[in-house]
Amino acid sequence: MIPCRSHCDHYHENCHKDCAVWKELQRQNRLERQRKKAYLAYYNDLYDTIIRQCYTQMSAN
Repeated sequence: MIPCRSHCDHYHENCHKDCAVWKELQRQNRLERQRKKAYLAYYNDLYDTIIRQCYTQMSAN
């Protein structure tokens, strides 16, 4: 469901295809998803490195 449907005065069927507000909302959502993915990828790599180091240390002992 399109979130602006209930409160936008200019709403009509398929208006989101040309709506600047809708496009900006989609752009903001896309940027937020990219930031979250980058955050998760960074920490996933960091923790993989730490775990790998721990296993290496354990196997050396």
